[in-house]
Amino acid sequence: MPTETTTPVEELRPGVPATPAFPVLRNHTTHTDVPISGWKSVLLGLPFIVAGALIALVALHQIAARKPAPDWLMGAAGGLFLAGGSVYVIHGLRDLRRRAAWRQSAAARPHEPWLADYPWQHEGIGFSEVDEVLGRLLAALAWTLIFTFFAWVGMLRPDGWPIWSGLCLFGLCCLMLWGRGAAGVFQMMNYGDGSLFFGEFPFRLGGDLQARLRVPYRLSEIDELTITLRCVQEKFVSKGDGPRRTVTVVCYETYKKVIQMNAGQLLDLNGADIPVEFRLPMRETSTNLSATPPIYWEIEVNGKARGIGYDAIFLVPIYKTP
Repeated sequence: MPTETTTPVEELRPGVPATPAFPVLRNHTTHTDVPISGWKSVLLGLPFIVAGALIALVALHQIAARKPAPDWLMGAAGGLFLAGGSVYVIHGLRDLRRRAAWRQSAAARPHEPWLADYPWQHEGIGFSEVDEVLGRLLAALAWTLIFTFFAWVGMLRPDGWPIWSGLCLFGLCCLMLWGRGAAGVFQMMNYGDGSLFFGEFPFRLGGDLQARLRVPYRLSEIDELTITLRCVQEKFVSKGDGPRRTVTVVCYETYKKVIQMNAGQLLDLNGADIPVEFRLPMRETSTNLSATPPIYWEIEVNGKARGIGYDAIFLVPIYKTP
């Protein structure tokens, strides 16, 4: 049988709600696109769009100005500004629309809040490595274009060595991003997309979570499989004051349970779906993906293998009983 372990997590102290005393999940993918929402996000993105449009017009010889780089490189830089500003604007507009739709659905079905929280499928949820790989490759491409732009400026300046010295770390970041993208491509080719099928919908706090995990290809190559159920609470964390103040999204792990399976247990399945079962706590936070920042439950799957490992994350619908 799979071995289940529970990791105790420190609870919030009364009177200190702003900074949860929970473990921080490093390098965890956030569901908050940017640490700002609504009209604030729209207003923040507009200056980037204007700057990108001006750079693009200079590159297209529509505005007379001194060019620090070739037309193609300035056009790429303008495109990055336009893309970055568009992300903020689209995020803000989507957030406004989502809040309006959530209020309407919540009012129509007050006893089924999960239907207004997230576009769940009653049967289960899939994990597409294609989306992950495309995101990593696009990020690597954007950083590479920025690196190329500043490298070109450094070559044109006689005293450009400070720029080049600063670009060394930037270049390492680009290589790491390309490496992560390549690793995702190999995993996708080796294992395919995974799926998690729900035993019931939704899962209730205080009850049992029963599901089936399906890995399409080469499950027999995995030596050890770790299945982690956790509750994640995202928070906006600010650092600094005044102009130097920065806001980031931090993921806190408020609950965690782990199941481990060895190679023998996986072979006994004979290619069938992997059973996943957890006892859910009664006193925990319900899923709230429509909030900004959100709270959600997920199942993370990590498979160790002699070659390429398997990693996937599935959102799970866990709510309080009305």
